[in-house]
Amino acid sequence: MSTTTTTTPASRPIDRRRVLLWILAAAALVALGAWIGGKYHGMIDLRVYRLGGDALLHGPALYDAKLPGIGLPFTYPPFAAIAMVPLAIVPWGVALVVWTTASVLCLMLIWRASLPKTFWSFVTQRKRTAVLVALTILSLVLEPVWATIDFGQINLMLVAMILLDLIRPNDARLRGFWLGVTIGIKLTPLPILALLVVTKQWKALRNAVFGLLATIAVGFAFAPKQSWRYWTEVVFDANRVGGIAYSGNQSLNGFLHRLGNTASWVQPTWFVASVIVGLAVLWLARKYWLADERVTAVSVMALAVLYASPISWSHHWVWIIPLGISLIRGVNRVWGLNPAVVAGVLWYGLFVLRSIWWVPYRDDRELSWTFWQSIPGNSHLILGLIAFIVLAITSRGLTRSTSPESA
Repeated sequence: MSTTTTTTPASRPIDRRRVLLWILAAAALVALGAWIGGKYHGMIDLRVYRLGGDALLHGPALYDAKLPGIGLPFTYPPFAAIAMVPLAIVPWGVALVVWTTASVLCLMLIWRASLPKTFWSFVTQRKRTAVLVALTILSLVLEPVWATIDFGQINLMLVAMILLDLIRPNDARLRGFWLGVTIGIKLTPLPILALLVVTKQWKALRNAVFGLLATIAVGFAFAPKQSWRYWTEVVFDANRVGGIAYSGNQSLNGFLHRLGNTASWVQPTWFVASVIVGLAVLWLARKYWLADERVTAVSVMALAVLYASPISWSHHWVWIIPLGISLIRGVNRVWGLNPAVVAGVLWYGLFVLRSIWWVPYRDDRELSWTFWQSIPGNSHLILGLIAFIVLAITSRGLTRSTSPESA
């Protein structure tokens, strides 16, 4: 008697040739788009990344180097500069296409990881690719996503690394390690370690610390003097990253500086507010994690990062993609499908509007905003607060998962 083996989409082997064709097609479209949009003369942050890699190869000292004509310095840990060396040794056009293609593919991975299994169960394998491509293209008009692409920022790659790492099964090999690596590249994900602590994910926490220490060790091995300077001096210099009151800084610190600029009450207020927000977000993230809502838990934890960081540029807010999916799921669970669709349209639609740029900005014009101008000018923060409130309300119906995966 013969048996028939059924191959499910999840267990189907990866067609490497097809994946390569998709990557090449994405690179071709990126190259065409960059040419049409004149991006070969822009992408400031990518140029800064290349500056870091070039400084390690040829000098001057990494944290003395500045981008010609603009004067922007390299602000990341030494490991990030080491990782950027390959970008520094290839022609600019190659670096632009490779970097942007990687960002777009990571955007697709974020959508793939954020959408729940119940969604994919209704979509055939062939349609899955079409859905992901459509969502990726449409999400390019979201302000944080387009800003990331426009500046040549690293945010989409970091979000993909963190999300894909932490939503894996608890016994996955080196789970948490890549979170540590992202911290070694850009310090902003550091508060996410707190989620591992309050949910007692000791193995993942160990791996994350190991990943971070590995990046520090690599930095000292290849650039000992610059590593010492970074970890003893540069890391404490907030002035290297730009104007705090600038409207592009959608953090509590930015909001408070737009109200009081250099007033003596700003810094202590920011510290107290950051602690309160951090604890509230940590409570909610833990609640979702224990209910085995991993994407929501990590996305909510990202809110603590965005609010509490001294600088959260608008392009750091690419976490709105998984956060939006989490909102839709929460509203659907409590109030039904139609309100969930409305919530999704409003959430993503408001980020399409790019309202933080509707009001006067740059050259400290933010300091003279009227009350009504401050609403669109701080819209990322306002929407983030609304998201927290909605997710807190919809968390009431959550039940603690009995699965070992949630602990």
